[in-house]
Amino acid sequence: MRIAFFTDSFWPQINGVTTSIWNTCETLATQGHHFIIFAPKPSPFPANPPHHPHIQLVWLPSKPLPTYTDYLIAYSFSKDAQKAFDDFGAELVHIHTPFYVAKKGIELARKSKIPVIGTFHTVLSEFLQYIPIPTIQHNPIMKELTWKYIQYFYGKCDLVTTPTEILAKELRSHGFQNVHVMSNAIDYELFSKAKVKKAPKKITMIYYGRISFEKRIDVAIQTLFLVRKKHPNVELTVLGSGPAEASLKEQAKEYGIAPFVHFPGPFHGNALARRVKSHDILFAPSPMETQGLYVLEGMAAGLCVVGCNSRAIPIAVGKNERGLLFENGNAEDAAEKVNQLIQNPTKRKK
Repeated sequence: MRIAFFTDSFWPQINGVTTSIWNTCETLATQGHHFIIFAPKPSPFPANPPHHPHIQLVWLPSKPLPTYTDYLIAYSFSKDAQKAFDDFGAELVHIHTPFYVAKKGIELARKSKIPVIGTFHTVLSEFLQYIPIPTIQHNPIMKELTWKYIQYFYGKCDLVTTPTEILAKELRSHGFQNVHVMSNAIDYELFSKAKVKKAPKKITMIYYGRISFEKRIDVAIQTLFLVRKKHPNVELTVLGSGPAEASLKEQAKEYGIAPFVHFPGPFHGNALARRVKSHDILFAPSPMETQGLYVLEGMAAGLCVVGCNSRAIPIAVGKNERGLLFENGNAEDAAEKVNQLIQNPTKRKK
């Protein structure tokens, strides 16, 4: 089958959208299907973009979002991009975001009279804080209007998928129709078979992905501060990039734990898997995860999870079966859970 993906979020960003898109395309391409992916072009363009002989990448002119420079806003669909779509002969269009690139995908699908699948990855109303207008950032009316817009946008799709039943129920409550649950996949062997050596005298926690405010990584910093009162050998890695990095570094300085909070930057592929597996505990503080692929990847790498008891994380972790859950935003509760695991290595291993 020949499938065209349209996304406003893609490589080199580290997030669930990028991961799920490439994992899906690469797996199905290996089985003989053909893909073309339209996405914003990063600038400067990093080395070693993802590659597969059955996956064609078409980069669109873009500019970074001023308040979140890791996010790129495509603004043009060139004649070359149009020719690439026409020559590809797509039988299906699959969109992954509700913005310009995906809008163009829907338009092209309608003109070509082929079906459109839309995957809902992210609760967009949580991103209003990146609009530099205070009256919009915290306005409940704007949140409701955002939901109306998303419902209208995805209403143009023949089918809507989302990764968890809890999010499907949330979408239906906002008027979405024809919603189906289809879990996004991880590269299990990449994380499970990574070869690493762990520091014998340290307990290390890791968060990785977008370093953004809605991810509540500030809770991880505060948790580390509390944990180190009992266990001064514990450290935290915050791996990735994003607009919250500077404020998190400042927070770590204020708590006096800056030497024990590490920001090594973004990693991909084998390098990412090795970094993740070299830690002991995956810390997942965000209340807005729609699936939390990094939680599944961390478990594949053999890490114990300490996660926020909100949205999709409890689905991945279970009722404290594959990790421990803490109350949203409650660093004292999170620290108590981390302390449990440090004091009980057998439980942590289990």
